[in-house]
Amino acid sequence: MSKFVLAALCFTSLLAVSKPSFALGKLGHQLVCQLAFEHLSVTKQQKITALLASTPKNHQDLINHYNYKKKGSTITFANVCTWADAIKRVEKFTRYSSWHYMNVPRNQVQITEKSCQKNCLPQALLQHQKQLQQAQPKVSWQQAQALFFLGHWLGDIHQPLHISFASDQGGNNTKLSHLATKCSNLHWYWDECILSRGRNTKAKWLALLNQQWHQQSIPTWQPQQVWQWADESFQLATAPSFQYCQWNTQGSCLKPRTKISLADDYHSQYQPVMTQRLLLAAKRLTALLNASL
Repeated sequence: MSKFVLAALCFTSLLAVSKPSFALGKLGHQLVCQLAFEHLSVTKQQKITALLASTPKNHQDLINHYNYKKKGSTITFANVCTWADAIKRVEKFTRYSSWHYMNVPRNQVQITEKSCQKNCLPQALLQHQKQLQQAQPKVSWQQAQALFFLGHWLGDIHQPLHISFASDQGGNNTKLSHLATKCSNLHWYWDECILSRGRNTKAKWLALLNQQWHQQSIPTWQPQQVWQWADESFQLATAPSFQYCQWNTQGSCLKPRTKISLADDYHSQYQPVMTQRLLLAAKRLTALLNASL
């Protein structure tokens, strides 16, 4: 086993037992990408399958390990969409760490194209979409990486706290005062516990999302849409009922001074919201892949 794989597996082992940070959970990413894949044409699916086959063995091992799959298992598009998290602490890829989210000042009220120029989530999405679209006809590992990143970014940009404030690390420092879930901070709650509470399986989530697939149409992919998607998340995260912050009279979104206790109906109110965010992410990824492959 190469030094790279040994190091990567050690890091992913640590990630598997530590609390998440700036990472929509595995289930969320898998749902977005599996759902999008199922609604692509056979031709597009075949192109994705060819790109998966170009993945070097050490990265296949990394993906399988991160997703608790046996070594040598066939990788799927659903699982490769977690690759961007699996490589976070691999030195070659650390420059992408800040691309998983977007921070704005606490007095900002809307996300626009001027909100970030580089090294943030909307820009990452634009860059990897362009790389995937402009790739040479020959299948390559570089093109596969663009695909893996792109699938991941669509999940991240639809998790509200990925568009938030640096001062509390996007809700990672917004601690929860109760012990009703294993998630001890608000960001972790939205990454994982918002979906896992109720113990719905991946198959049940896919069935639910497929039932809702035709409830709304998604316009043809246009690059400027990424700022709209980011603003949707930001508006959700900064709403008073979200309990991430409260707006003061000076127009700043203040962070809680103490641990917060989520409202009794918080989960019943917001799990359907996150369900719709995942559905939108999958539909938008489908449109984006149709335009890029």
